[in-house]
Amino acid sequence: MKSWTKSEIRKYLGLLLVVGGLAYTYHSHITGCPRHVIFAGWALGPPVWFILEYGLFFDEENEDIVTFRHYQGLCRNLWLGFMAYLAAFYLGRWS
Repeated sequence: MKSWTKSEIRKYLGLLLVVGGLAYTYHSHITGCPRHVIFAGWALGPPVWFILEYGLFFDEENEDIVTFRHYQGLCRNLWLGFMAYLAAFYLGRWS
C-alpha cells in the first residue's frame, strides 16, 4: 500500500478546501447567509491554511523552498483577487 507524501496531501487537501469553500459560498448566496460571514471566512481561512500548509505539510528534506514559496505566492495572488471580487460584489452598487 502506497503511503501519501506531505506534498500529495497538501495538493489534494488544498484543492478540496478551495472547492468546498467555493461550493459553500455559492450555497450561502442562495440560502441567504450573511455576507460578513462569507467574507470573514474567505479573509481568515486561506491565511490560516497557508500557515498550516507550511508548518504541517511542507517537507524540508524532500522539497525545494523556492518552488514552495512560488506556489504559495500564486495561491496568495488568486486569493487576493477573489477577496477584491467579493469586496466589490458586496460593497458595490450592483449587489
